[in-house]
Amino acid sequence: MKEVKLLDAGGNVKTIDMAFKMKGMAFKSEDGSSTVKTGRKKHLRNLERNSSGRNATVKMGTYTGGENNDKHYAAPTITFKGDEPAKDQSFNEALSAGEVYEFKSKKRAEKFAAGSWKKGKDRREAMRNYRKNKRNK
Repeated sequence: MKEVKLLDAGGNVKTIDMAFKMKGMAFKSEDGSSTVKTGRKKHLRNLERNSSGRNATVKMGTYTGGENNDKHYAAPTITFKGDEPAKDQSFNEALSAGEVYEFKSKKRAEKFAAGSWKKGKDRREAMRNYRKNKRNK
C-alpha cells in the first residue's frame, strides 16, 4: 500500500491509500478494481444509471495524482441505484465501482468530466459550457 495525495477540482488535497500496478503505474484499489484507460466513453455511456431517465445522471469531478502528480482522473461524484435518491460518491467508492477514468493530460480529464463522452446535442451543449467556463476563470 502507498499513500497518495490527490487534488480535487476545488484544489483540496485528499490522501488515500492505494496499491500500484507496476506497468503504467495505474491506481488499483484494495479490492482489485483499477482505473479505466481505454474505451472510456463507451464504458461511461453504458453505466446503468445513464439509462435511468433522470435529468442529472453523472456529475463528474477531476483529480490529479500519481507519484509525480502526472496522472489525471475523472470520476463520478454522485451515485444511485434504482429509484433511490442520489448521494455523494468519493474517489475511493468510484474506484471500487470501476468508474475512475485515467488520462495523461489534465485538459483531457477536464473535458471528459465536462461531458465530452456524451453524444449529439448533449455533447455540443456540454462542450459549449466547458469553453464558456474556461473563459470566465
